[in-house]
Amino acid sequence: MIARAPIDLKSSFFPYVQVAADPEFNVDADEIYSDIQVKQTVDLDEEKGLYQVTLAITVAPGNEDEKVPYKIDLVAVGLFSVDKGIDDPVRILKINGSSMLFSAAREFIIAITARGPWPPFCLPTASFF
Repeated sequence: MIARAPIDLKSSFFPYVQVAADPEFNVDADEIYSDIQVKQTVDLDEEKGLYQVTLAITVAPGNEDEKVPYKIDLVAVGLFSVDKGIDDPVRILKINGSSMLFSAAREFIIAITARGPWPPFCLPTASFF
């Protein structure tokens, strides 16, 4: 039996997804994603007693000369409940909640880009600690 976690993911979804294949990408070139940005927010809906964690993930060329197979803009949202005994729920959600959403976004992006003209893109491993 596994121990119950102090946070519980109630639902997650992707309200905004934009993936564009670059027709000028050279498939024989190295894939360079030098600009992967993640912005995170944590908000509390006191009426529902749920926290909303939002990740905005952007994958784009690092400069205008760089060619990448896909430009990606994605927003992932998760609704979480948190045990009452947790001292700093925002901190645990920024670390663990964001990690859960980032992993879901990675799988979602792999699935979308697998249907594109270039090889699938996999977000790199990230730490929110």
